[in-house]
Amino acid sequence: MAAKPSTGYGSKNPWFRMNAMSRAVGVVLIMVGGVWFFQGIGIAQGSVMTGQSFWAVVGAILVIAGVALLYRAHGAAKRLIADEEAAAQEADPE
Repeated sequence: MAAKPSTGYGSKNPWFRMNAMSRAVGVVLIMVGGVWFFQGIGIAQGSVMTGQSFWAVVGAILVIAGVALLYRAHGAAKRLIADEEAAAQEADPE
C-alpha cells in the first residue's frame, strides 16, 4: 500500500486540508487589518491614516474577521478529516 502524501488531499494536518481561498483571504485580512490598526493608533507612520482612530477600529475588525475565517475553515477541515476516518473505519473494521 502506498504512503499517503503529507500535504494536500489525504493529509491529517487540518492546515493543509483547509480551502486555499479561505486560508488566503484569512491571512490577507489579518495582515491588512494589522497594518491599518497600527497606522490608526499611530505606530506605523507615513500615511493619511496615521493617528486616525477610525482606521484602528476598522483594522481591529479585519483582524478579528481574518482569525474567525481561519478558525472556521480549520474546524471544517478537522470535521472533514474525522468524517473520512470514520468512513474508513466503517469500510475496513479491524
